[in-house]
Amino acid sequence: MDIQFVKVSPNQNMTLLIETPIPREKQLEIAKTLIAYHFVYAEQAGYIEPPQSPNAVARLQMMAGEFCGNATLALAAYLFSKEHPPMLARKTIPLEVSGTEGIVYCHMQKTQQQFIGTLEMPLPLSVEEKTFTLHDTTYRLQTVCFAGIWHIVVPKSLWAEQATTYAEQAVTAWEQQIDADAFGILIWDEQSYVLQPLVCVKQASLVWERGCGSGTSAIGIITALQQKSDISLDIRQTGGIMHVSVSYDTDHITSVQLSVPVSIVAKGTAYIP
Repeated sequence: MDIQFVKVSPNQNMTLLIETPIPREKQLEIAKTLIAYHFVYAEQAGYIEPPQSPNAVARLQMMAGEFCGNATLALAAYLFSKEHPPMLARKTIPLEVSGTEGIVYCHMQKTQQQFIGTLEMPLPLSVEEKTFTLHDTTYRLQTVCFAGIWHIVVPKSLWAEQATTYAEQAVTAWEQQIDADAFGILIWDEQSYVLQPLVCVKQASLVWERGCGSGTSAIGIITALQQKSDISLDIRQTGGIMHVSVSYDTDHITSVQLSVPVSIVAKGTAYIP
């Protein structure tokens, strides 16, 4: 099978956008093959599909049916790039995206070597403390549940130098408790504003992502609820800095806005036996 793809880097969260039409029931299997180290290699994949709404220009269907802010901006940047925009040109790209209803509007700007994308993230279904157990120790951890993906926030001080090892062990220990096809364990250093996101797509992939859009949004949401105020944060990750702005009103989050640098890396054909 010949698969046409585009490889895009939203803050180094390497994303494959698959242009070849693939039936939904085969998408996860094919994406799992494509993102493997010995194939095209990426952290995640989504499929470009025709939209149902006449108000959208395309649909992004993620490999596990989740919503992904980074991948959404990756598709918007790719569509904008095909117009060969001049530097500083701006455009709003309306998209349908898995894991959310309605239209997602991506505000794109062309810079000298890349794009800057900003979008309004979907609000979480819930934000609550949930109980998890690891190595006979029980933790109550803030958990942000979006449609299709949960994020569990672990203060880095909780596990200290064992944080990355414990996070990888926690994936197996906690997977059955998580009612979503994808989840992240977010190691969060609130002193230095550094985020290390470990993201699992069940039965497909486990990756220390270099930049996680929904994870960044989850940190912004938790921070705004803790401070009971609007917040604007630059969150450092391995791939660089991602910006999140959250609006707060009377114990509720009213909006979450994510801004990410995006680069088009490659375009080509993958061959699956």
